Amino acid sequence: MNAHIFRNARLSNGTSVDVHVRNGLVDKTTAHDPAQVIDASDIDVRGQLVLPTLAEPHAHLDKAFLAERIHNPTGDLMGAINAVHANAHTLTFDDIVDRASRAVMIYVKNGVTRIRTHADTFDGSTLQVRALRQVADNFADVCDLEICALVQWPLTGKQGKPSRLLAERARNDGADLIGGCPHLDSDPTGANKVFLSLAKDLNCNLDLHVDETLNPDMLSLRDLAKRVIAQAPSFDVTASHCVSLGMQTEKVQKRVSQLLAEANIAVVTLPQTNLFLQGREHQSAMPRALTALAALRKAGVTVMAGGDNLQDPFNPMGRADPLEAAALLVAAGHFFPEDAFTSVSSTIHERIAKESPFLTAGSTANFLLTPAATIREFIAFANQPRAVYRRGIMIHDTHET
Repeated sequence: MNAHIFRNARLSNGTSVDVHVRNGLVDKTTAHDPAQVIDASDIDVRGQLVLPTLAEPHAHLDKAFLAERIHNPTGDLMGAINAVHANAHTLTFDDIVDRASRAVMIYVKNGVTRIRTHADTFDGSTLQVRALRQVADNFADVCDLEICALVQWPLTGKQGKPSRLLAERARNDGADLIGGCPHLDSDPTGANKVFLSLAKDLNCNLDLHVDETLNPDMLSLRDLAKRVIAQAPSFDVTASHCVSLGMQTEKVQKRVSQLLAEANIAVVTLPQTNLFLQGREHQSAMPRALTALAALRKAGVTVMAGGDNLQDPFNPMGRADPLEAAALLVAAGHFFPEDAFTSVSSTIHERIAKESPFLTAGSTANFLLTPAATIREFIAFANQPRAVYRRGIMIHDTHET
């Protein structure tokens, strides 16, 4: 039996505790007694802040580090999409594995133990899915990597049949769930219908890129929520981006947010990439290109935050560190630091992986240790040392590098 105690850890509220770990799970958390003799098998945390490990709910590892190879001439969404499609023939299995592996290693060093990555499907190929499955298998000991097949459009009608068949192939080739971009289809509501049907038939969850546009007339999110309410599917549905919701009136934001809450659809906001891609046509009073965060949270919708693209045509920046997204939620989304941190850590683990709440009995012993005084300071000073534990075992320690 593998059991040990992390002594004198500091919770975010300042309380000192001992974390008892057994077989990779939290057995219990007790108040720290300074007079307690520390056994040789115990780990003296020396008052460091203990926090949940970070998580990335929306990555594109197949495109990571392509910024120098593939240029986005217009700097917007369609410029990036067209550039990647035009250069898809240059991407090989080994190339994707190498770049994605580099990204995962950085994520892990930064304290990430869970990543959901989308994988492009081009011209009837599942190359990206298969390459990322290899990466997931290679890093299984240190990071849970979930692959979402990004099914191309069109999806509806006779023209959409190849994409629908490709979704099934992608599942067979290693995709854990499916997704796509209904708002880019010629029939967005029809695409919503097809995606929900595919997820049911393929027995998997659904994570869609939704309304990644500042055009207020595009609001396929409302239709998606109504369909999920009507169908009550057994699988989870996630809506990423949802940019146009932020362009609606407060009344519409409130109503759509209530529908999302009723449908139990989680939303992923992706501030860095959408700040880069959207708004170039609005040089006066430029929108922030974020979804309606306040309305969503007030309605009780689960809101997660991610980094999205990593140094590629969609976003030339990125450190593979969720603290970037947390900082942007504070600066551009008006989150308080503690809420921003939760959106890049425990909320993701609990929603995507159905993990028990942090440090509760029976929860997975995944946590970070840092000398940072507070969560706010940890986010603000992004280079704070951090020791990363997965199932109670240290997988990286920046104190030692």
